[in-house]
Amino acid sequence: MPDKQADQGKGPAPTASNKKDANAMIAGKLRGYYDSIVEEGTPPAFLDLLERLDKAERGEKD
Repeated sequence: MPDKQADQGKGPAPTASNKKDANAMIAGKLRGYYDSIVEEGTPPAFLDLLERLDKAERGEKD
């Protein structure tokens, strides 16, 4: 039976090794994005907003 992907003009099916390499590359990119976001920290305006929300929920005035 012919390979469906080859029939669709997409080339041969990926091998297990190629899938593993692709998964490792994706994981590395995601780890890099996550690390850069963690390094940025929380913006001061967002922290202020969270603090005001917390005070409002406790019924405190500024």
